[in-house]
Amino acid sequence: MKISALTLLLICSSLAFGQAPSDVFDKAPPPIDDALRARVSQFYAAFVAGKYKDAYGLVADDSQDKFFELSKDQYKSYEIVKIQYSEKFTKAVVVVAVKSDFRWHGTVVPTTFPLTSNWEVVDGQWYWHFVKPTMMPSPFSPTGFVPVPPDSATPSTAVVPKDIPGAAQAILAKVTIDKSAVRLRSYETSQDVIHVRNDMPGEVRLKLDKSDMPGLKVTIGNPVLQAHQETTILFEWRLDDPAIQCLDCAKKTNARPMLRLHIEPTAQVFPLIVVFDNTPSQAPVPQK
Repeated sequence: MKISALTLLLICSSLAFGQAPSDVFDKAPPPIDDALRARVSQFYAAFVAGKYKDAYGLVADDSQDKFFELSKDQYKSYEIVKIQYSEKFTKAVVVVAVKSDFRWHGTVVPTTFPLTSNWEVVDGQWYWHFVKPTMMPSPFSPTGFVPVPPDSATPSTAVVPKDIPGAAQAILAKVTIDKSAVRLRSYETSQDVIHVRNDMPGEVRLKLDKSDMPGLKVTIGNPVLQAHQETTILFEWRLDDPAIQCLDCAKKTNARPMLRLHIEPTAQVFPLIVVFDNTPSQAPVPQK
């Protein structure tokens, strides 16, 4: 179901501020507040159970057609986190935190996100009322949101790009590495780095295959990147590693191990190659 969504940060902020002074005067009488909470709970319980028809009886007459048009997702649980009343407690905006699964390229990530719904009193009962949002989530926007198209516009032309594969590729291109190979000198302790940048509007997580090569140590600077953050992956060749059983062999190695960098939740995989140089460079012999 597509109801206007806020970010989880906004929910956390509203909870952190607690009850504002004006809330004391705007607080609904207990019978009104209890009645609304009961109806909201009944509404979202239908989405947890996957029985969306049970929610239909809680929808205002002028919003029933829109309710049928909206896509509906099943949630794992819900919790009422904030209610804002208006017009002498006959209308209310309710923020509910729901738990669900975020799916992307076969990756399933449990997540909690807020939904904002509007309610109004009709004939003495609270009913869900559709209010068209001005912004909506979109994976094709660099900000994560796009303006809601006017009723006269075709939704697909305003929200979904014509070249979906190209748009998807553009999204994946927002997580980048500056190079795919590092060079280490096998005959001495040496190091090299790869820079990773996240220009997506949300958080990504980095996970690297474990190196089983004695002497090779790989460290991710920050495994969690927020929007527009950058980190490094440090590759170190350590000849003092106790796991090295043959030091001369290690100094002459020309192996090319490959480690895979995994990006979640986009499911991207970057192969990273380690190239060893086992020939010490020699200074030119001065001519007499």
